Amino acid sequence: MEWVEKYRPKSMNDVAGQNKTKEQLITWIEEYIQNGGYHKPLLLAGPPGCGKTTLAYALANDYNFEVIELNASDKRNKNVIQQVVGTAAVSKSLSGRRSLIILDEVDGLSGNDDRGGVSEIIKVAKTAKNPIILTANDPYKLNLSTLRNSVHLVNVSSVHTNSIPPVLRKIALQEGYEVDPKAIKMIASHASGDLRAAINDLESLLIGRTSPMETEDVRNLADRDSKGNIFDAVRIALKTTHYDIAVSTTRDLNEDIGTIQEWLAENIPREYQKPHEIAKAYDYISKSDIYLGRVYRRQHFGFWKYASALMTAGVALSKDEKYRGFIRYSPPTIFTKLSRSKVQRQKTKALALKIGQKVHLSSKRAMEYMRLLPVIFENDMDASIGLIEYFELTKDEVEFLSKKPIASKIFKTIQKNEKEKLKERKKELKELEKLNKSNKLTNTSTKVKNSPKVDNPLEEFLKNPKKETNEENDAQNQNFEDNTTKDANLEKNEDLGGIPKNQITLDKFF
Repeated sequence: MEWVEKYRPKSMNDVAGQNKTKEQLITWIEEYIQNGGYHKPLLLAGPPGCGKTTLAYALANDYNFEVIELNASDKRNKNVIQQVVGTAAVSKSLSGRRSLIILDEVDGLSGNDDRGGVSEIIKVAKTAKNPIILTANDPYKLNLSTLRNSVHLVNVSSVHTNSIPPVLRKIALQEGYEVDPKAIKMIASHASGDLRAAINDLESLLIGRTSPMETEDVRNLADRDSKGNIFDAVRIALKTTHYDIAVSTTRDLNEDIGTIQEWLAENIPREYQKPHEIAKAYDYISKSDIYLGRVYRRQHFGFWKYASALMTAGVALSKDEKYRGFIRYSPPTIFTKLSRSKVQRQKTKALALKIGQKVHLSSKRAMEYMRLLPVIFENDMDASIGLIEYFELTKDEVEFLSKKPIASKIFKTIQKNEKEKLKERKKELKELEKLNKSNKLTNTSTKVKNSPKVDNPLEEFLKNPKKETNEENDAQNQNFEDNTTKDANLEKNEDLGGIPKNQITLDKFF
């Protein structure tokens, strides 16, 4: 068994340092025991190795709670949280003891394996009857922004360097090793407040050793790749008056330089008290922002060092003297605002893209014209209706751009206009149908009127005798002309000595 687990404290009294944190934990658990029922979960936040999980287990042992734990190696998605934590949060263990639920490293919830985990933790926490303790290295990660409002945050600081040597000396003696006190102090200093790392270093140096450990052995320890803490970096930059110290604050910090700038800008008024110091510090922040902008736009990363120096050393040297006393620094409010406005910004981009495609503009240019739409919607009904129909805007989109009452008024008018248009269309169709029917009747009566009446031929003849006589005369004249033509042809044939094709009789002459 590793020494870290073998010598893990079983009671709060055995935990090195952390006196203030232990008092908060004891107060929290005793309030739960007295009141029962729902109790706000506890979020222990601090750097690795400061004893967050150890404190939670020690508290459970002191008050006879059975521990149910989900750590970073387990899947912690919505279903797992619901099945494991959700059930344990409202029921007793099989042994009949009360349960203490520990969710370790919740700031590591990410990816598909942990999808929906944070939202389900919040849901379970609201109905939990058993106490819940969460741990995190960085409680200000964006994925924990909603969770922070549902828990009681307790900051756990790194173990003080002076509290580490007694623990290491006790472990070495129990394992039967002799250790130089100076070497013990060097291990403690090398650990940088990480008690777990110090115990691991001690184990690596003593296992298999037959001779006493000396200071030279400790010097051979590899440098630990420790990540700086953003709170410490901000504190040093705002407290110091030395250029080199201020610039060095960002070297081991695993944070984007833009994030560091936001942290400094947020906490300058909390640390500095004189107006001209605050103004000078913000002037350096603005100059560093100019260089950062050039880095992002031109990809000229040589400007990075100037931006870093201006935001750290520039801010540090803006004050007349070093300020004493403890200041509670807070994370940038811009991150919270961006998180809350994410949906709104997505809707704005989608609308800008929709409008830009209609009028052949970029989304950025369309956003400029979108500012005019709320004014038009409020003051000009006809223009509003025309724009809504042209851009094919929905009611939700109009409500997003203006106010809900204005959007409702516009769309009621649109519905009213559509109903009136529909009535007019129906009226026109009815009139057209009537017109078609009347045209059909008129055509039928005209045909009947123009057709000749032949019911009484004698009466028709008496009315128009001349017409009948003329027709008979025309027919007789035509017959006479035909006969004359035939006689002429016959005479021509006889003169030529031809034989007539038909026998000519006397009847033809009468």
